[in-house]
Amino acid sequence: MAALEADRNKFEKAGAEILAINPASVKSHDNYCDKKGFSFTILSDPDKTVTGHYEALKALGKLVQRTVYVIGPDCDIIFAEKGMPADDEILTAIENHK
Repeated sequence: MAALEADRNKFEKAGAEILAINPASVKSHDNYCDKKGFSFTILSDPDKTVTGHYEALKALGKLVQRTVYVIGPDCDIIFAEKGMPADDEILTAIENHK
């Protein structure tokens, strides 16, 4: 996530907004972003509804698997990868979708 913050300007130039999602509380996310210096928003999904919908849960559905999705302006998924792909891969997917 630190790499995403470091490349935030590149994402903004590409017309992309960085959002993260995690089951922790909003307060916990705010504290984490303050501690790490992140300027993007981490959304709270305490019931794991969204993370489940995007198949970002590990076995048994108890833990979240880091997964990156890029959603285009038309709401289509234009990039999806488990783990943390390089920012350049994500940016290439955004540029190729334009």
